[in-house]
Amino acid sequence: MLWSLPIALMTAELGAMIPDMGGPVVWVDRAFGPFVAHCNAYTHLVANFFDNALYPVMFADYLREFHPALCFDGLPRYLLSASMLVCVTLLNLAGVANVANVSTLFTVLVVSPFFALVICGLPTLDPSAWLIGGASDAANDDAAHAAVSGGGGGVRWGTYLALLLWNTSGYDSVGALASEVENPGRDYPRAMVGSIVLISLVYLLPVSVGVSLDAAANLPTWTDGTLARVASDYVGEWLAKWISLGGALSSFGQLNALLCAAARIVVSAAEIGVLPPLLAKVHPVSGVPVAATLALSFGLFLVLSLPFSELVEFSMLFYGFTAGLEFLALIKLRTLELATPRPYRVPLGDSWPLAAFCLPPLGLCALLFALAERLSLYIFLATV
Repeated sequence: MLWSLPIALMTAELGAMIPDMGGPVVWVDRAFGPFVAHCNAYTHLVANFFDNALYPVMFADYLREFHPALCFDGLPRYLLSASMLVCVTLLNLAGVANVANVSTLFTVLVVSPFFALVICGLPTLDPSAWLIGGASDAANDDAAHAAVSGGGGGVRWGTYLALLLWNTSGYDSVGALASEVENPGRDYPRAMVGSIVLISLVYLLPVSVGVSLDAAANLPTWTDGTLARVASDYVGEWLAKWISLGGALSSFGQLNALLCAAARIVVSAAEIGVLPPLLAKVHPVSGVPVAATLALSFGLFLVLSLPFSELVEFSMLFYGFTAGLEFLALIKLRTLELATPRPYRVPLGDSWPLAAFCLPPLGLCALLFALAERLSLYIFLATV
């Protein structure tokens, strides 16, 4: 909550106050001027680039769990991820209304198998199993430490923090769609709070039930696809297949929405001169940024073969930089534009209360850099 709630409320205020295509790029430009806006646009584009590349990779991983015939490696795996990207690109070119309708449908399809797991596992819920060491012996504790450290001598705290924050980030991306929302002052706060509640429940409840169902000796070996295995062992193969399919649909739905937002970030970046003017053009009837969408998709084809963990670390390092600038923009715009209408505002005073509200996420942004792997830092510095 120290991360996701401030991002969501910040997005609600700035998105309602400045309902322009491009969202975060426009906010920082209004607050700090063209130089910082250019730096922010570059880093935001790179963050979106690596983040969007995660979902075709996850799509292939979940289908691997769904059926052995879909357990691909090498070129076939790449082509499977690429075919998913092609479908999402075509859907985005069809317009934002289609993106929204498909995302709503996929939300129901994705949440439903985890809801079924919670219902089936509630009778066996064991809170003592939630604490590593509470229900396991010393050997299992050693195995758990080895799993977290990646088999090395120490815990990879940078990777852990990046994954943890990545799972609860991205709310500010919808700020890029503010110009296409009928009443952002009303709808953004409702959407942000509703999303945080739903996402928190979808993470916490299935994992809590899964840990209670699974044997203590298995906990150190948890990895991608473990909930499907737990469902198969303790509920039935039908639920395992349903969860794996839900995970694949989740990856499809998330890329569908994020590509839509990222294309509008590209448009805004082109409008301030960071990218070629061609990418700023939108279709006169549908409002779809066709050139930006196609350019993003083409770039994503080039990085689909990178490992999942590396993509997350790269993405979150750049995202941490841009998120920090967005919170500073929130504080600065409260000072610069006192008279600008704010259909929604974070319910805090303009000085120290607002600064205190922004301090925890700013601290987490700084921690991302302090704990980052060397390769991630080198890529960030090279981009700068």
